Amino acid sequence: MSESTRMRSAIPRQPATRGESGMSLLELVIAMTVLTVGMLGSMIMILTGMQSNSRNKLDNSATILDQEILEMFGTLKNYPKAGSVAIYDCALNTGSANQHLASLLQGAYGTGNGATLYTSATAPLGYNVGDIDWSQATPTLATSTTAGYAMRYQTCSGDIYEVRWNIMDANSSIPAGTVSRISLLTVSAREIGQAGSTRGMMAAPPTTLRTLIESSQ
Repeated sequence: MSESTRMRSAIPRQPATRGESGMSLLELVIAMTVLTVGMLGSMIMILTGMQSNSRNKLDNSATILDQEILEMFGTLKNYPKAGSVAIYDCALNTGSANQHLASLLQGAYGTGNGATLYTSATAPLGYNVGDIDWSQATPTLATSTTAGYAMRYQTCSGDIYEVRWNIMDANSSIPAGTVSRISLLTVSAREIGQAGSTRGMMAAPPTTLRTLIESSQ
C-alpha cells in the first residue's frame, strides 16, 4: 500500500452534511399565529365571564331591593292602606336624603296606582303583561318630604338604583265603589349609576317581582 493510500485511510471521514437543525422562520410565524388565535379565544371567554358576573351582581342587587319593598308592604296588616311608609337607603352622609316615603294607596284592577304597567297591547317581546313599563315617565319620586311610587335608592356600595312600584286591586269581580282585601304589588328596579362613575347606566335590564297582599281585616 502506498504512503498516500495509508494517509487517506488514517484521515477520518466527515459525516454527510445534514439539514440545519432548529426552527425555520416560517415555522416560527405559524407557531406564533396559532398561539395568538388561542390567546384571543381565551380572552373572549374571560371577558364573557366578567360580563356575566357583573350582570349577576346587578340582578342580585335589584332583586334584593324588590324584595325589601315587597316585605315592607307585606308587613302592613291592614290593606289597602292610604299614606306612605318610610324606606331608608345607605346615603347616610346626606342627612334626610336617605329617607323615601313610599306611597301605599292601591288603584283599580287593571291599572293600579303608581308606575305604568305593560298591557297586552304594549308588552314587547320578552316582557309580560303586568310588568313595569320602563319606557314611560318616572312616577313621582319618593323623598323625605314627598310620597311617591318610585325612588332613587343608593346601596351601601354607592351604586344607585331606580325602583318603581304599582299597587293594584287584585279582584275584578267586586261591586263598583268597593275594594277587595287582596292587593297585587309589582316592584321593579334597575341600576342607573355606579359608584365612582359620572356616567349613567344606559341599558341596565330591570328586575321585576310581584306578590299578593291580603288584608287581615
